[in-house]
Amino acid sequence: MKISKKNTALSLFVMVLGAAGYFYLTQNDKPDYSETQWRTFYGEKPVDYRPEFWVTYYGSEDKSACYKSGVISVVDGTSKVEKEIYKEFVAEETNGGKNYVIRYPDKFKQNGCVYSSGGGKIHIEEKSDDPRLTQKPYNNKRKVYRMAIIYFADVTSISVRPDSAEEEFERGAMYINRPKYNVFCTRVKDKDEYNIKNSGGFWRWLFCSSSSIEHGIKKYMQFDAYTRSFWHAHPDIEFNFRVSKKIYCGTNKDFCSKMGLPEFDDAFLSPENFENFYKNGDK
Repeated sequence: MKISKKNTALSLFVMVLGAAGYFYLTQNDKPDYSETQWRTFYGEKPVDYRPEFWVTYYGSEDKSACYKSGVISVVDGTSKVEKEIYKEFVAEETNGGKNYVIRYPDKFKQNGCVYSSGGGKIHIEEKSDDPRLTQKPYNNKRKVYRMAIIYFADVTSISVRPDSAEEEFERGAMYINRPKYNVFCTRVKDKDEYNIKNSGGFWRWLFCSSSSIEHGIKKYMQFDAYTRSFWHAHPDIEFNFRVSKKIYCGTNKDFCSKMGLPEFDDAFLSPENFENFYKNGDK
């Protein structure tokens, strides 16, 4: 596979190896969802994969309960730092696992504070009953060891922007206010350069992509944006997933030759060809 394989693999390794850095709040009160907007991601998917949505909520009111006690921003040395609550919402499956829905709250009240999200991250991973995935250290989804067990990927990050940003994003390569995505994820094997226990000598990962041409501009799924007005007026966003039938070569050519892995043709993922490729897959 030629499209940014090396950078993608390196970024994925850094992502899974690094600490998440999130503050996990000790929750004494149950969340109050009485005033929230419930949002959904939904669509089609392979039966052996499951999407997730990862969200960080931030304290959003000017109350002491919304800030970390005794913690000051290192940027200016005076600003208070908002509390954070990190949550992972796993898809509910329907139609024999061929369809899914992720339902999550845009905000909620808890412990005297309102917590709000400004987007999040779409994640997808292969389903497995391997007991290592539920035992330490494998239960952390950012651990590099998971690459020895399942195929997975952070698909895209979603952010909510001011309405004034719409025109700027429309002229660029990033999607803005898109209500539906067709996403193709390529299975990739590469040589295990880090001697992961029980890896079999290789690691595995997904490379997920979507592209199109809109008003003469080539668009790519990378960091997807929504204006605030569109985000609140359209609580349901469709993400359809397909995963490659074949397993493709990573960055190590000697390993690929030894394993007999083919290279992926990047031309399939170009905006001119993507929709047709998504429809027909890698036969």
